[in-house]
Amino acid sequence: MNLELREFLFLPLKEQTFTFSIRAKEAGLFSGVNSLKQMLSNLSLHVDWVAPEGHSLVNGTVVLTGSGEAEQVAKAEEMLLGLIGKPSGVATAAAEFIRKSQGRIKVVCGAWKKVAPEVRAALRQAIATGGAGMRITDVPFIYLDKNYVRMFGGVGAAVSRAKAFEEERLVAVQLKGETKPILEEAVEAVRAGAGILMIDTGELDDLHAVTKASESGGWRDEVQIAFAGGLTLDELPKVIDAGADVVDVGRSIIDAPMLDFSLDIIKG
Repeated sequence: MNLELREFLFLPLKEQTFTFSIRAKEAGLFSGVNSLKQMLSNLSLHVDWVAPEGHSLVNGTVVLTGSGEAEQVAKAEEMLLGLIGKPSGVATAAAEFIRKSQGRIKVVCGAWKKVAPEVRAALRQAIATGGAGMRITDVPFIYLDKNYVRMFGGVGAAVSRAKAFEEERLVAVQLKGETKPILEEAVEAVRAGAGILMIDTGELDDLHAVTKASESGGWRDEVQIAFAGGLTLDELPKVIDAGADVVDVGRSIIDAPMLDFSLDIIKG
């Protein structure tokens, strides 16, 4: 008998149809619908219903119901749960930051750029589903990270060069206190024309220093102050109180644990 194991096991069940559902096993937000539907189109399954992107979940919430032959249902269990677990976890984490921010600060997650290309679209969607942004501003801008600053030999030179490209574009610059103390870098960036200061040290003292200097120096209204660096959900209120306009959350969102789902046969 030259049958594969699964083919052998399911031979007595040939032509039987099994109804199944996928359910959440914990609370959160449902994400990964696009990937789920693409995979469903490759499986010989009848799909009755799929929950929409962003569907609110509690333990036991059904996100998909369908039916198919035994072998296809077994494949579905192997292939479908992995498409929704991670995105739903990321969407849930993003939503928690949005809820805790209470509209007092813009929450973004730029860490999607660091994930593998094959999962990038799904995680971008998950971030958006959770309500967070993916860019520190919605207007056209030029972002100068630490390597631009290093190559130009300083914050001011990098910002000045970017400003010369197109006056209308906002220039955002990453400040890490590498060339000068963080406060001096901030002042240099503002004098060169930067519109967004990304304080990427994770140190609240640096944020306090820059916001205080911006107020006393009379240039607070000229810039947006962003903050990043290993931020956790519990630290968010302190960042808000320190005066940041934008917070870029990385690992706390993109590395959120998978949300747990299960596929269960309802009847045969």
